[in-house]
This record gives sequence, C-alpha cells and structure tokens, in this order.
Amino acid sequence: MRVDQEKKPDQQRIVKLLAEEAQVPIDDVATLYEHERSALAAGAHVTRFVHIFAIRNVQEILLQRSVDKQAIALSGGSLLAV
Repeated sequence: MRVDQEKKPDQQRIVKLLAEEAQVPIDDVATLYEHERSALAAGAHVTRFVHIFAIRNVQEILLQRSVDKQAIALSGGSLLAV
C-alpha cells in the first residue's frame, strides 16, 4: 500500500467510542480530541500515528475529570472545604 493510499483513522467513530466509554457528550469529546490531535500534529515530523496518541491523551483527560467529579461528590460538593 502506498503512503498516499493509507487508510485514515475514522475520527467520528473514535470520538463516538470515547464519548460512550466516558459517558460524556460527543461534542465535548470531539472538541477535546481535535484539540489534542492538532497540538500533537503541530510538533510532529511524522503524523501517521498522531491519532493514537490523541486517543490516549483524551482518555487520560476524561479519566481525570471523572476522578475529580467523584472526589467532589464524596467531599460534599467542594474540594476546598477543609
């Protein structure tokens, strides 16, 4: 397979799966994914695997948001309360 004929990642499918996995609106995940993908691509010499790193980054961000949300809920609504 020639480089110009390589299969491109299905970004809509990726975003949909990430949104379902994290139970987050698709639009939010799409914005986050595009931001991460663009940031990674900007400094990349080889962009073939940028989508893989973008997926990983988005998963980590969504996981951290979930953990933060759970911590807030467990603390009675405010992490600032001491």
